[in-house]
Amino acid sequence: MKKLLSLVLFFVPCFASSGENNLSPTCNIEECPGPWFTGPLLSPSGHVVPKGYIDFEPYAFYTVTTGDYNSNWKIIDSPNFTNLNFLFLLYIGLTEWADILFAPQFFWKKTQGVSSLEFGDLNVTLDFQILEDTKNNTVPGLKFYIQETFPTGPYQKRNPERLFTDVGGGGSFVTTFGFVLDSLFEPSYCRFLDLRLNGFIAFPTNVSVKGLNAYGGAPDTKATVKPGMEWGGIFGLQYSLTQNWAFALDIEGIYGNATTFKGFSGTLTPKAPTKVVLGNPSNLSFSIAPAIQYNFSSSLGIIAGTWITFAGKSTPHFFSGVIAINYYGPIAKGERHKYRSSGGSGGSGGGGGR
Repeated sequence: MKKLLSLVLFFVPCFASSGENNLSPTCNIEECPGPWFTGPLLSPSGHVVPKGYIDFEPYAFYTVTTGDYNSNWKIIDSPNFTNLNFLFLLYIGLTEWADILFAPQFFWKKTQGVSSLEFGDLNVTLDFQILEDTKNNTVPGLKFYIQETFPTGPYQKRNPERLFTDVGGGGSFVTTFGFVLDSLFEPSYCRFLDLRLNGFIAFPTNVSVKGLNAYGGAPDTKATVKPGMEWGGIFGLQYSLTQNWAFALDIEGIYGNATTFKGFSGTLTPKAPTKVVLGNPSNLSFSIAPAIQYNFSSSLGIIAGTWITFAGKSTPHFFSGVIAINYYGPIAKGERHKYRSSGGSGGSGGGGGR
């Protein structure tokens, strides 16, 4: 009887605990380590990279555009247009509450037997931490960002024989404002769920164009293009299957105002036998991006998945294969930052904010 009573007294503290992560030390159960995440493919993180740290994430997007959605949500097929985009995200911590992102990129594009390699527009982003979620509070992480797109890619006076494969940018300075909400949950012992919500709005400047350009036209086009304002949102999640493996998902919706122009749109050529198109109507697109992560450690991971459109109006229909490697760590050797919990920078969505 004494032995039975001793066993009962030993296990009572285990069951007296009110939560799975608050088990009594008497149970001799190890504390669960934090999650290892790279971040989803598109949705940015709600956390800045603090001073003394960097986050580097190179991406490769292999995208095939097979047609366009018309104004009635139907897909109109066109010759396949292949786009291999290499994007390099580098976050550098400035303070405990701010970081800066540099995102250079280049493209290799191919269609109907012709191809080109071009540098793309450069995005530079400032992130500001408004709220920080930690183990000691229940508020979500909240980040605000301002992004500027610099028109470093070629956008006008393009070669008609290249069929727009030699277009690398839009020629416009684009200012984007956005926010990210980010919350980390532990629905079961050592299984973590990270939820993200990213909203953004982008304001492009007018562009003077000559010749064949990113917005259409012809060799003798001379006009001023007014790109449409754009806004949208991304809902993202990542769920840890094990310490190393995780599942990620993004759902994105974007609406763009019509792109208009003033000036001379150009004259017909053998490459444009019916009409000269310059600009485009208002557009709407919805896409989804599921992915799988493998994390080697809390600092290094790889993510691969697909990104496809599933509905739209006056916008391209595409599917994309995506792979990225994420590294987060101190610039110099030192202790890891106490607020680093949900991991990863996220990718190219949301106007490029983290």
